[in-house]
Amino acid sequence: MPALDPLEFARGALCAASFAAPDAARETHVARLHNLFEQAGLAASMTDALKTMQFLREAEPLDGGYWIPAPVRTVELGADCCLLVGPQPTPELKRHFASVRRAGSGRVTEPTEAVELPRQSQAAWRGSDGSDARTWTQSVVTSALRQFAPSLVDEGLEVFGTRVWGGTRREPVWVQPRSGAACEWRGVGLFRGRTSATRYRYFLGKFETDTKFLEGHAIHDAARLQFGLAAVQNQPLTITISAASGVTSFSLPLAPPQTVRRLLVALCDPDPRSFGRVWTLHEPTLLPVLLAALRELNCETAHHE
Repeated sequence: MPALDPLEFARGALCAASFAAPDAARETHVARLHNLFEQAGLAASMTDALKTMQFLREAEPLDGGYWIPAPVRTVELGADCCLLVGPQPTPELKRHFASVRRAGSGRVTEPTEAVELPRQSQAAWRGSDGSDARTWTQSVVTSALRQFAPSLVDEGLEVFGTRVWGGTRREPVWVQPRSGAACEWRGVGLFRGRTSATRYRYFLGKFETDTKFLEGHAIHDAARLQFGLAAVQNQPLTITISAASGVTSFSLPLAPPQTVRRLLVALCDPDPRSFGRVWTLHEPTLLPVLLAALRELNCETAHHE
């Protein structure tokens, strides 16, 4: 027998446990879901599977350990394809939409088969504010200029910069403050300080003089700011795109911001060893929508056939 897919099992388990009526769902506690996963021998996979459903906006966690499925709906991906967002397992969706199929962790179908379903814009589903990384970064830095305060340069503090690797590819690098490789705009850079063995805090900062350091507010979307700072300084980071036999692979310089990552998770298969940087697309028809999302990062692209 083929191994159970934890994500599809999570979809089925949540739908079954929360069923109240054909058109209604009730909250279900994570303990009940855990029992179902345990009976199937998938207990170790439950948390990741539920997090994927949450990330794809197929389900939502509530207070007290409860979960509830989200309503099924479509998200436009182009004239001939749409994303089907909902908690139902793919085989169940297949009973109602003949063309539905997995694409990454999400499911896609032909729009003509889902005309009766509610529609959600791609921007709303992704959580996009409509700005590319360059424009967003300029806005963040301009706003932060009024909020800087004197601070100390901690030992081990690093600032974001870029470097050219292999003669053609520009990638991010963390360097010592005041380094010539630092990437700044209006004198402001993205700094990081270690808070544990594997974690950092990210914040804006600038040197007013050689010895006077000013610190700004914390940055929660450090990836987006790295893409933006590089673009503002005309040092865009490089995305490498490889295509062969209808399969396209994307190698990003760092894990993308959440709004772009949500689309990648839905439509592509990740390389689990790449920490969110390498993704593979198996449906050529979905390539334009992914390229449009990646353009929001203001990267340069290198193509390898």
